[in-house]
Amino acid sequence: MKISTGAYMKASQLTETGETRLILSCKQEPIRDGSGKEELRWILYLDGGLKPLILNSTNIKTLVGQHGEETDDWPGLPIVVYQDPSISYGGAVTGGVRLRPAKAKARRNTKAEDARLDADDIPF
Repeated sequence: MKISTGAYMKASQLTETGETRLILSCKQEPIRDGSGKEELRWILYLDGGLKPLILNSTNIKTLVGQHGEETDDWPGLPIVVYQDPSISYGGAVTGGVRLRPAKAKARRNTKAEDARLDADDIPF
């Protein structure tokens, strides 16, 4: 991971493999663009000491698709953050930050499995 002096996450700080992080919060904040104009943007805060991420429409759609539209429900939920070198900006391939759903861990439904085992043991 490279050191960055900017206030927000950059693709160069991430790997293409990515890492699973938990969401701390997501809120709208005023951000100045390159011309000095201020606009409200969604900012995602993640655990693990990562800088906040200014969300674009693609990453917002990923988050909403996995966790729903209510951002107040997102803290504590997992998301994978990674570098995608194929992202274009202004007609040039620049790379960028992308999010993808975290793989759900397979959980064993012990009660249901135990009930099936018990039912098999019943002599009929």
